[in-house]
Amino acid sequence: MIWHLIKVLTAYRPNKLSKKIKQETKGLHDEIESHPFFKSMIDGSLSNECYYVYLFNLLPIYKSVEYFVLGENIVPDLKQSKKINQDIVEYSKICNVRLDANNFFCNEWLAHFNKKSPFLKKTELYIRWLADLYGGQILKKNIKFTNKYEFKDVRKCIKIVRKLIEKDLNDSNVNEFINEVNKSYNFHKNLADKILALKFD
Repeated sequence: MIWHLIKVLTAYRPNKLSKKIKQETKGLHDEIESHPFFKSMIDGSLSNECYYVYLFNLLPIYKSVEYFVLGENIVPDLKQSKKINQDIVEYSKICNVRLDANNFFCNEWLAHFNKKSPFLKKTELYIRWLADLYGGQILKKNIKFTNKYEFKDVRKCIKIVRKLIEKDLNDSNVNEFINEVNKSYNFHKNLADKILALKFD
């Protein structure tokens, strides 16, 4: 397991602009990692119901990114919406939760995403796909159904996603990219707040 994680973490050497993005979004990233929802994911105490609702609410953003950013040439291993759907089906068998009554997917998040330029839409790759490829390899130890975090070649997928993010990234637009990453972190954190406030029978 340790060797696998080392391979994942050394899969790609970010350029100086990617390093700048990481440094200047670290505050919100760390805040999310310390959020009770995600701490519960890490230690395995998050309920199946909460994670089920979480997947359901994330699905629209994954579908939108795949459609608008990754397009028809998407590498099958990066087709996250298909994997999420598989997990949702599995959780539906063990969770007595009405998803339509717990649809918190921020209309404002999706509306904001749709207004972005094609370049800035790639911020969601940074927020979601890299999280699945890096942190997801640790999280999946304590999650019941883990299709979302399964990749045939993690190293290859990291390289593809990083190169997509870095394409067209330059000194004149990196700060705008950073601002959008932070906005998406906040949308994500707000979603976690709403789900943690739910009460399940």
